Amino acid sequence: MTRLIDRYLDNDLGDDEVAVLFEWVAADAANADLFARQTLLDQHTRELLEDDSIRPRLNDNSDQVRPRRISWRALTVLALIVVVVGKLVVPSLFDSDRQAPAIIAQSVGAYGGDGEAFRLGEELEQGSFKVSRGLVRVDFSSGAQVAVEGPASLEIRDDMHIVVKRGVVTAVIPEPAIGFVIETSAARVVDLGTAFGVSVDATGQTDVCVFDGEVEVNHQEMKLADSSPRRVTQGQAVRATHASSKIDAVAFETARFENTWPINSGVLQATGLMKFVAPGPEFVPGRYEDSERILVFLERSGVVPTADFAVDLVDPGQYQRIHRSKQHPVRAGGRIRSYLLQLDPVGQLERGATDKPRVISQVTFDRTIIGLIASSKNLDATDELLGHPHGDYVKTRRGIEPPRPSDPPDSGRDVVVLSADRRTLSLDLSAGSAVDQIRVVVDELN
Repeated sequence: MTRLIDRYLDNDLGDDEVAVLFEWVAADAANADLFARQTLLDQHTRELLEDDSIRPRLNDNSDQVRPRRISWRALTVLALIVVVVGKLVVPSLFDSDRQAPAIIAQSVGAYGGDGEAFRLGEELEQGSFKVSRGLVRVDFSSGAQVAVEGPASLEIRDDMHIVVKRGVVTAVIPEPAIGFVIETSAARVVDLGTAFGVSVDATGQTDVCVFDGEVEVNHQEMKLADSSPRRVTQGQAVRATHASSKIDAVAFETARFENTWPINSGVLQATGLMKFVAPGPEFVPGRYEDSERILVFLERSGVVPTADFAVDLVDPGQYQRIHRSKQHPVRAGGRIRSYLLQLDPVGQLERGATDKPRVISQVTFDRTIIGLIASSKNLDATDELLGHPHGDYVKTRRGIEPPRPSDPPDSGRDVVVLSADRRTLSLDLSAGSAVDQIRVVVDELN
């Protein structure tokens, strides 16, 4: 398009070409910026406006300086472009209360390219964005959430478009932000309502892994005959490279996203033998076992209960004897999120086995815990409301085992500690023939 802009400046475009040029400018802020630089800021244009010896020539009737008449359609588009370009060049004249495209929503040991730690609520403008180390979650005004693991180098185009030059990111895109674009040197990923991860290495090789929903992946060399857009759905992964014009299917592997996905899902930190499970068809409760770690599954978010439901624990403190008879209601309304913490050993242990795995770990959430569900009865009762839509919640013995009356206080049988600020949960679990599970209900509004 640069050549077309040059011809436009030389007054060498027909009406149809002018319309095509203006439509291209209106399609993207980066296009409008390029147009502005080559027209409004063009040295020759400024000379025509400022040089008294040249200005009289504007009234000349010669073909060389007479303005070209263009169609009403092109004039309409031109009026739109003047507004778009004006906003880019002099934004303060159009929108004094302009909202930054993104802010820093969460930061876990994260530092920018300048070596300074990120500040929560820090506004991010259009342009280069670097994370030298740590994890940071960027919330866009469109509603999109992108978690970044350093070292990473990105560019923020606007609240619906970023460029990842190098690094690992995961994105959660709500309905208002459908169409969000993550671009790399090898691929252009267009969200269709989903959660996904993008990894870009030093060569530009781009891997796209879809956790939920669907995306469209375009190779940057779309002009080649063997390149075409590809729809990628939940449980699928693809790769784009500069060495090939094709988008190739690769194995669905979430390991590289296991650091960024938690912070994008409301988990600030997991310590000890605890693993946050990135979503996928096989990585859901009931289908994923681990004898050495407590698994954390994000089950549902944005749930608005239409009726009260019961939880087992609500107050901070240490619990070993969880009395099943005590019920605490969570009232209808509000907006909540649920997680399932699980210790489910591989295979089946015999009842009364003495070699049961014991795991101690801790997890911290970004919101307040309003209730814990630890009994089989209440877990079963809330599976439909709060359970993972693809989870396999078999009706078996589950929950946190209450200790026997004969057990000493230091027996090590299933201890749960809820911190005073109700954001950190510490667990000491020992799973046997039953599955140890505890559902965590978080207030998304607090």
